[in-house]
Amino acid sequence: MQAVFRLTPIRLLTWLHWLRWGAIACVLSAVAVAATLSQISVDTDALLAVSAVVAAINALIGWSLRRARPATQAELLAHLVLDVAALTAWLACTGGSSSAFVSLYLLPVAIAAAALPRSQAWLVAALAGGAYTALLLRFLYPQSMAGHHGDFTLHVLGMWATFVVSAALLVVFVGSMASAVRRRDRSLAAAREQMLRNEQITAIGALAAGAAHELSTPMSTMSVIVSELRDTEARDTPLQADLAVLEQQLALCAYQIDQLLGAAEPARGATHTPVAVPTALDRIVSRWRLMRPEIQATVTIDPALDSATIDDDVAFAQALTNVLNNAADASRDNASNRVDITARRHEHGLAMTIDDEGTGIADADTARAGRLRFSTKREGRGLGLIVSHVSLERLGGEISLKRRPEGGTRTHVLVPLSASGTQP
Repeated sequence: MQAVFRLTPIRLLTWLHWLRWGAIACVLSAVAVAATLSQISVDTDALLAVSAVVAAINALIGWSLRRARPATQAELLAHLVLDVAALTAWLACTGGSSSAFVSLYLLPVAIAAAALPRSQAWLVAALAGGAYTALLLRFLYPQSMAGHHGDFTLHVLGMWATFVVSAALLVVFVGSMASAVRRRDRSLAAAREQMLRNEQITAIGALAAGAAHELSTPMSTMSVIVSELRDTEARDTPLQADLAVLEQQLALCAYQIDQLLGAAEPARGATHTPVAVPTALDRIVSRWRLMRPEIQATVTIDPALDSATIDDDVAFAQALTNVLNNAADASRDNASNRVDITARRHEHGLAMTIDDEGTGIADADTARAGRLRFSTKREGRGLGLIVSHVSLERLGGEISLKRRPEGGTRTHVLVPLSASGTQP
């Protein structure tokens, strides 16, 4: 695949660094040529002094660019301000606003419009326009504006007006095009991420459907054996209690397999009857407690949700169960067995927070949680959170994670309520 060229701040800084060396070389060449032509009069000492200062600063910049590091937009803005200042100093030594090189002010304006936010681009344009205006006032108005100077004065004023209009148009149009390109890049990146995630989910779904068919037979066999053992074993024995737990777990597995196979049938999954939110949450949490009997979970449901309903409680149940299992694993890994679940109404949606008592998610992982496959667990594969994210996204919801100041991770789940349950 062909590499994508990106106009990054560090690349622009490198270009500006070499362009600055080129400008210094051109100034030194102009000084050498002016020394041989009596018709050209320039302030040689001032030009050499300005060039020496710019060269020293550029050498330091070159040294800093040799280190592998990211560059920020603020750093690029500072470099463009430096270039405007250097160009102003050079022009002040070569005729000011009447110089043929005054249009070079458009270069930093164009770069700012293409690479910086609109506000910073306007700042660079204002600095360049202010410097141009200062040169105009310094070198034009003290001179006589009568006689043969009149036409030239109008010419210089016309150059200044042309610059102001050109700079404004650059910021507006080039800035708009650059913003459109950046939005397109973000959309393409999101689409690539979505495609990769969908490919993973499709592959997992195909394998899961096949595994569900294959597991049906051994699950049925185990259920029969457990039932026979319960019939032959004397009642009120420790083995009966263990068999009861095993029977519950087998029933839960059978239910999950039935849900998995049913999800692959469009006729069964085409319509969903709205379910009351308290009923759906009670059903999901009760089934999850059978899966994780060692976890002490507290559940708080906002009374405002009593009249609210949710459309697809199957997909929501799958997503929430994965989130609860992740929270339970995080707490257990940190020698705790607590998980706090809170549900409240947020405008037209159901907002849930699941707090665990684990070590807490790293700040660098919060942005990719649920979007890229990764896991902080020693034997985790990072699939549960992706499945939850995809399920909630299909319902129009979202999921996010952040580190709790008091320790652990807080998972936010937001899912829209059904149309019949959106009225307060």
